[in-house]
Amino acid sequence: MIACQSENNVPIVGKEMVGKSREMHWIRLDRYYAGPVEDPQAVAQPMLCQHCEAAPCESVCPVNATSHDDEGLNVMTYNRCVGTRYCSNNCPYKVRRFNFFDYNRHPLNHQFLYRSPLVAKTDGEWELLRWLKNPDKGNLPEDEWQLAKLVKNPDVSVRMRGVMEKCSFCLQRIEQAKIAAKVKARDTDHIRLTEKEGTVPKTACQQACPAEAIVFGDMADPASSVSKAKEQERTYKVLEFLLTKPRTTYLARVRNPNPAMPDSKEHPLPYTSEEFNKGPFSPGEGAEEPAEKGAL
Repeated sequence: MIACQSENNVPIVGKEMVGKSREMHWIRLDRYYAGPVEDPQAVAQPMLCQHCEAAPCESVCPVNATSHDDEGLNVMTYNRCVGTRYCSNNCPYKVRRFNFFDYNRHPLNHQFLYRSPLVAKTDGEWELLRWLKNPDKGNLPEDEWQLAKLVKNPDVSVRMRGVMEKCSFCLQRIEQAKIAAKVKARDTDHIRLTEKEGTVPKTACQQACPAEAIVFGDMADPASSVSKAKEQERTYKVLEFLLTKPRTTYLARVRNPNPAMPDSKEHPLPYTSEEFNKGPFSPGEGAEEPAEKGAL
C-alpha cells in the first residue's frame, strides 16, 4: 500500500478523513476470518481495481472519463472527470476514490481544508490573489510548497479535488517500458514487451511485495508468469457471478497442517474447508460432478 501511494502520488488524507470514509489508498487489504473467535484462521486479500472487461463503471460515466484502452486496461482521464461519482456507486468492488479536497495543495489540518481562499492568507498575501497570479501554486508557505513538490513522482499527474481516481496498474511504467522498447527496436517492428527479454515492467505493489504474491504481465503471452498462474485450478475471480469479467484473478490459499501437531485430530482440515463442506456449495453425497472446470 505504501509503495502504491508513493509511486502514484496518492495523497495522505489524515485520520479524520479516513474516519469519514474518505480514504485515498488505491489498494486495500481485506481480511477474512474463519473458525472460532478464540483461534481464528485469517487470510489477507489485496483488493484493487479489477480492470473488468464488462466494467460497470464505464457504462454510467456521462463524460467517458473511464474507458478501456487498446491493451484492455480500465484507464482514467482525470482532466475529463467531472466528479459525478456514478462510477464509484456502480463499482461492486468499491475500489474507486473521490478527491474531496486538494490534499496536495493544503496542509492536513481541518481548519485549512475547509477554509475559504477569500478570507485566508498565506505568507501575508490573500490566497485568492496568489491563485490568480499562479494557479499551479499551492496554498502553502513557499518553503513548504517547494518541499511538497519534491516528494511527488514527476511521471504521474497530481490529481485535484472533484475527480475520481483508482489503480492504473502503474500505467506510467508500462509506457516507459514501451518507449524504451521502441527506442531499442528503432526501425524494426519488434516492440513487444516479453518477460523473456526482461522488458515487462513491474507494478509498485509487485516490486515491493517480499513474498512475491503479486504477478503482473502480458495475458496474451502463454509463456508469461501471469498466464501460467491463471491456468492453475486454484484461480478464481471475485464476485464472478456479476459477470463483470475482471482481469485481476486470485489464487485460493492452500493450507497444509502438520498431522504431528497435538490438535491435528480435533481439526484435521482448515476451518475454511470445514465451513465450505457444510455450506450451500458443498458437493455432498450423490452430487453430480461439475460440468466444466471452475463451475460450482
